Amino acid sequence: VTCNPNWPEITDELLPNQQASDRPDLVTRVFKLKLKSITHDLFIKGVLGKVIAHVHVIEFQKRGLPHAHILMILAPEDKPRISDDFDELVCAEIPDKQQQLLLYVTV
Repeated sequence: VTCNPNWPEITDELLPNQQASDRPDLVTRVFKLKLKSITHDLFIKGVLGKVIAHVHVIEFQKRGLPHAHILMILAPEDKPRISDDFDELVCAEIPDKQQQLLLYVTV
């Protein structure tokens, strides 16, 4: 997970002529909230399956932008084993504008 200085939660709070690198407090707070949301989805909701062990590390790049490395160990019954299992987890298609407008606009 990598912090994006162009996230609206960051850019909306910057003063004129200010950059994200000028506000490490804001950048870090927004990143931490987004990371918390992602880890909740992964570890509590189990969107990729039951997680039996995990660890994550937060690092800061030279420009001050944080990023996280996340390692998860899934329960044996939830580990992808064949290509069809991976196809269920990974999707690279543009959402339908009529059925999923919010996703379509996001992409």
